Amino acid sequence: MRDIQRLMGCLLFCDRQPADTPYADLLSPTRWEEVAQEFARQACSLMGQAYDSPLAVAVAAGGAALPPLLKLNTMMQKNGQDLAACTQLPIEIEVGQEFVYRSIFACPVSRDQSTADNPPKLLPCNHVLCEQSILKIARSRSRVFKCPYCPMEARPDNLRLLIFPDVE
Repeated sequence: MRDIQRLMGCLLFCDRQPADTPYADLLSPTRWEEVAQEFARQACSLMGQAYDSPLAVAVAAGGAALPPLLKLNTMMQKNGQDLAACTQLPIEIEVGQEFVYRSIFACPVSRDQSTADNPPKLLPCNHVLCEQSILKIARSRSRVFKCPYCPMEARPDNLRLLIFPDVE
């Protein structure tokens, strides 16, 4: 309650110079810039939007991924292989938690949104389906089934779980 009283009192002195008021710490221009940035950050978060520029985020993520990619390229060149010829990276590149975003996945088979109880799974052909759809198609966890989008076969107990942070 004390903080709210201070903020309300601050409004009475907003037309004066900050140094001439008992609320100089609340009326300083740098403080208002911080508040405006925090407000924008919180508003973007509530709307599910990114606060930072997508281009800036992409450049920063690329900068984080560059050292492991350069190391991989050097190792592949020593073994007589070409990284540019690969259709898929042979290793997973970790870029850090600051580049992990909440994703929403809707299963193309059931049209249901994925949840913690019905997580998305990656098939060997790189198609993604929710676990319940996979189990309906396969009829059991150990039975081989065919991907509904291509002729590749898979087993439900051999699929890779895709983790989307903060999915409820």
